[in-house]
Amino acid sequence: MERSILFFDIDGTILTEDGTRRIPDSTREAIAEAGKRGHLTFINTGRVYLNIEPMIRELGFDGYVCGCGTNIYYHGKELLRNRISKELCRETVEVTRACNMAVLYEAAELNGFDSVAWNKEPLRDLTAWKELIAYFSQNGRPMIEAEETDFYFDKFTAWYPIEQDMRPFHAFLAGRFDCIDRGTEGNYGMYEVVPRGFSKGTGIQFLLDYFKMPYDNSYAFGDSTNDLPMLECAAHSVAMGGSPQIVKEAVEFVTKPIEEDGLAYAMQHYHLIERE
Repeated sequence: MERSILFFDIDGTILTEDGTRRIPDSTREAIAEAGKRGHLTFINTGRVYLNIEPMIRELGFDGYVCGCGTNIYYHGKELLRNRISKELCRETVEVTRACNMAVLYEAAELNGFDSVAWNKEPLRDLTAWKELIAYFSQNGRPMIEAEETDFYFDKFTAWYPIEQDMRPFHAFLAGRFDCIDRGTEGNYGMYEVVPRGFSKGTGIQFLLDYFKMPYDNSYAFGDSTNDLPMLECAAHSVAMGGSPQIVKEAVEFVTKPIEEDGLAYAMQHYHLIERE
């Protein structure tokens, strides 16, 4: 078979979201076989490189599209890195504070948070944010505070009270950042914010150009709304079983759930690996 390039989301596609955060054996075997058959395999994630767990890196991917296309690696070599000016980073902190937002700031080398918002009402009881800060502070991962002089970030994830007027925030983003609406839970909404013009889809296009790979040889596998730019950019798109309906309607093929060996099943469907 002609060599293809495969792009994989992490959560819900490679890692289960049933609380165990495990990688099915069939997924490990499918990714390894794809590599042996000469296909290029890439993680394509909203996470920055720092926040990709060792168990994901150990699967032997050829590279990583990180931070929604803002940072790309191939066999350890950095092919692309978009940087935001420190002035814009500082201005962003002031705007998110004014809009009562809780933020996880993310960069390839470190994570950041704003202690001013930590005990501020109505964010004091926002456990999803605080748990994520704690999780990404584990295993020696550096965490920078927004008040530090050398504070910077590449992208950010933000939570906001649903009763908050977010028009000033969106006015600030215009022409600077693109905003992915990640929906609401309880009394809070969630945004994933990236520099304007970058996405999981632009990461795919960059690598297609870099490898001079035919468009028809590109495959993307995902499960959530923030995967839509990736799924829409690839020639062949797969939604994991259990994905939201809007994702299922946007793809070429809907496979089984991750817990039912869905990733391997999809790769077999496209003859990227052999059927058992």
